[in-house]
Amino acid sequence: MFGSKTTIHSAGRDMHAMISEAEQILSDASAASGDKASELRQQGMDMLAASIARARDLEQRALESAKAMAHSTDQMVHANPWRSVAGAGLIGAGIGLVIGMAIARE
Repeated sequence: MFGSKTTIHSAGRDMHAMISEAEQILSDASAASGDKASELRQQGMDMLAASIARARDLEQRALESAKAMAHSTDQMVHANPWRSVAGAGLIGAGIGLVIGMAIARE
């Protein structure tokens, strides 16, 4: 599944590395001249295009993962409505208890 922390952090590091490399190439291109500058500029633009494509792919995968999670949650709630209501009630009671204890300390 897409949503694991390892996958998200790995994707973030990959994107950061690609963008940093593209920035470096474009910086080198500004210092170069002639054909070398054109070649470096094209490499930088290619890296940026690859970064954008990767970001769009990650966005699509995240969207598909979120839809799958929403669908499975919907199925679980429909299959066990009272269990879902009881779980939500217990969570609410727990939050209320914590808030009540915090207020009582003041």
